[in-house]
Amino acid sequence: MNKNDRRVKKTKKALQNALAKLMIEKNLQNITVQELSDIADVHRATFYAHYHDIYDLYEQIEKDMFSELNSIIDNDPTHTYEKLFENLINYIYDNSILCQMLFSKNGSRSFQTNIFSLLEEKYKQIYKFEEQRTNVSEEIDFLISYHIYGCIAVVSRWLEHNLSYPKDKMKQLIVNIDCNADILFDKQDGKL
Repeated sequence: MNKNDRRVKKTKKALQNALAKLMIEKNLQNITVQELSDIADVHRATFYAHYHDIYDLYEQIEKDMFSELNSIIDNDPTHTYEKLFENLINYIYDNSILCQMLFSKNGSRSFQTNIFSLLEEKYKQIYKFEEQRTNVSEEIDFLISYHIYGCIAVVSRWLEHNLSYPKDKMKQLIVNIDCNADILFDKQDGKL
């Protein structure tokens, strides 16, 4: 079977969305392949044609999303925070059911930790480039952690509330948070 076949992509998307819907309500270990297949409206054999088990499906979703988020960050041609935040918010909005699953209480803490580490690493790289530094002070390191956890908490809350807050306003809120974080960084660096 061709992995790029439209039917295969459609089936995999149906299985991913079914898992996401189930995981918003219950833990991964409490979900059966039959239950998942019923919700996705595919036969169990079809599930097993693509995945070894439910854990394999979940890990593939994590891996794909991590890769896509990393790609958005690395391939931002504008190099402006506003455009980057817009791209990230659009991605989350377009993949809301999967993001809700991954950031829910039933989602993997390792995924959330990996996302934090990715954002922290990228933020430090940008900071060092913009400030023409070779390292990050301990104080700036604390502020970066605070800033990233705050942004992740805001996005997680947005997901918990089914993205009821308009996405354009969410992007602007993240931009505003980032601008205020810049003020803290400047104070710490003695620029203000």
